[in-house]
Amino acid sequence: MSKKIKIHQTISVYSNHEESAKTSNFLTEGQIVDFNLEKRRNGINWMEIYLDNEKKYIKKDFSKIFILKEGKLSDNSCNVLFWEPKNKENYKFDDIFSPVQNEANSLEEIEIRRIYDDGKKEKLIKLYYDKENADVYKKILYKKDKIVISAEKINFLEVFSDKKTGYVLSDVSYDETKDWWIMPLTIIIISLIAIGIFIGVLLTGWIVVGPILLIPGFIVAIVVIVFMQIFIAIMSAIFKSIRKRF
Repeated sequence: MSKKIKIHQTISVYSNHEESAKTSNFLTEGQIVDFNLEKRRNGINWMEIYLDNEKKYIKKDFSKIFILKEGKLSDNSCNVLFWEPKNKENYKFDDIFSPVQNEANSLEEIEIRRIYDDGKKEKLIKLYYDKENADVYKKILYKKDKIVISAEKINFLEVFSDKKTGYVLSDVSYDETKDWWIMPLTIIIISLIAIGIFIGVLLTGWIVVGPILLIPGFIVAIVVIVFMQIFIAIMSAIFKSIRKRF
């Protein structure tokens, strides 16, 4: 998926990455635009976007925008909650759903589940809504199903599914497909380094192959894994910084 931004509050558009380049155009709530990279100029972080095949800029303000995340579900399964208003009111999620039943017990109930990776443990939340205001339904996502996140709320994640906006529990587990090439590259580099070091030490005669090396070998393996995680984080930060600068 190409990088995209969803607008959650009206935001100004600039023709260049400087304050004086403000245009009369705005991006409004619900719009999704292609996003190229980040640039930092004069102490301000800018997001380079494409509008009508032209480069434009908006200020990086995560209270108004959200960079879409794509991943695959790691849990065994989870529910996706959808709703469609029955009138022209511009309802928000909290306008439709309540975590408690009203005193008259006249609200409809719907259950949202998350089944953890082991398939045994589960989490369940009940929500209540007025069926006169909205049609509410749900579907199930299964392990390895694609998930695209467009906003992060306190208890729920806003997601795209079946070309519609839905909601899943905020703590669902997923693997983000971001900078996918960093992991294979890191593994190759560290493997080559480890092999080179082992061969070099072996040629010196310092290593005697035998069962006695199982424990030291296990310790070395743990050290390599920890080093790999640190190296991956550093590589990711470096490339993110490069993209922002240029």
